[in-house]
Amino acid sequence: MPKLIFSNSENSNEIRKLVNKGQLTRIRNKVYIDTDQDADIVKTLNSQWMEIASNLFDGAVLVARTAATLTIADNHIYLVSEKISKQKIVPVKHLNFVIAPGNSTVGIEPISMGLQRSNMARYCLENLAPSRGKATKRKTLGAEYVEHELIKEMRKRGEPSLNNIREDARELAPLLQLEEQYERLNKIISSLLNTHPAEGILQTRLGLAQAKGEPYDSNTIDRFEEYRDYLLAAQLQPCSYQYNNVSWRNLTFFESYFSNYIEGTEFTLDEAEEIAFEKKVDYERHQDSHDILSHIEISADMAEMSRTPDSSEELINILKVRHSILLAERPDKRPGQFKEKANKAGGTDFVHPNHIEGTLVQGYEIYKSLNPGIERALFIHFLVNECHPFDDGNGRLSRIMMNAELVSAELHKIIVPTVHRESYLNGTRSATRQNKFRAMTKVLHQLHCYTAGVEWIDYGDARHTLERNAADKDPNEGVATFNKVISKLGGIYPAG
Repeated sequence: MPKLIFSNSENSNEIRKLVNKGQLTRIRNKVYIDTDQDADIVKTLNSQWMEIASNLFDGAVLVARTAATLTIADNHIYLVSEKISKQKIVPVKHLNFVIAPGNSTVGIEPISMGLQRSNMARYCLENLAPSRGKATKRKTLGAEYVEHELIKEMRKRGEPSLNNIREDARELAPLLQLEEQYERLNKIISSLLNTHPAEGILQTRLGLAQAKGEPYDSNTIDRFEEYRDYLLAAQLQPCSYQYNNVSWRNLTFFESYFSNYIEGTEFTLDEAEEIAFEKKVDYERHQDSHDILSHIEISADMAEMSRTPDSSEELINILKVRHSILLAERPDKRPGQFKEKANKAGGTDFVHPNHIEGTLVQGYEIYKSLNPGIERALFIHFLVNECHPFDDGNGRLSRIMMNAELVSAELHKIIVPTVHRESYLNGTRSATRQNKFRAMTKVLHQLHCYTAGVEWIDYGDARHTLERNAADKDPNEGVATFNKVISKLGGIYPAG
């Protein structure tokens, strides 16, 4: 990256020579850069604006939105200084440093290169002050931003941290002439701590949920909203299913077998058939055997698999009941009880235990906005998988919940065969980590179409079809064969 150079009494002659040779470009008085390419200049200034502020505005303090986010706001950066008497705007190429007269000694903290900014108590007060102009470059961020900042601080450091911020703000307010903003900040903090009614004070969904004792993971809810929008844009074609007792039994077996195999409960098909159809439990693998039987107990029950939630309370109840059945033979996994410790998979941190119920409540509202059938099915799969509300069994439960949505709408279930495990897991990881939903949606919808294309009425024929398609093979062995089959299925999946 090009380098910024600031002139002074010691290097001014050398800089002048370099400018004359074309090796330096003057940006403004005392500021130079060792490139003449406009794109490089813009990129450098955007990444090194703090260094410019430190060199040009000695003793100035970053304030308001700049102090809170440490980012450029539509090419604007806000500071105060006791060395000036009126506001001025100092342009540096495309950047505008807006510097106003103000207190630069109280409620501040150092950041880097000798630069300082308002501390949290001060920038909360400052961002509650009204400001005009275009929202993207407005000096203050408003009450909603402050609410979110306070909630993040409380989750990170506990309720005492909000009381500390309030005390700091109480002392700062008269010195900064922000007494009115302090009164508002005090009410916001009191509402978040449940010592003052939230109605008419808190403005955000997150703040109101916190005050009600239903805190949720806002990043996860944002991701859910993005996935809802993706599903609405995708217009997925559903595959209908007409109930038949025999085909239902056969499909249910493979649904359970593959769902457990994905999670590491690995039996051969012959072994699983004996467990499921002859109840020959492998006593050396007692719990593994019952994982298959418990899954079948839920997924074979037509009434249970036609049940979908009509409220967030019912959603939570359904999850707990199905989980208690699914993990009945694993008491160490606390069947039917939400997790008490945070869980993660690879580099993915799932929703914190304190935020599970609140996130499910908020997620239910998004689920309800979708059409019954394939849209709700794929969404509720993502909802459960993303929250990971239990110590174990979350993947299996997410697929059971997905299939219940499909059954209730008289649509075909989805099986996720072993051969497609990596594609399926990679799709969910992309959704979780990058908010990229195409792969997950494509995998599940194509598998919906694939499952509908298998003749389940005869068990032997169904097994033969799955084996011919390499559905039961490890991905390294069978993915080429299986992909040839499913490549003809599904539809067009938008990017995103």
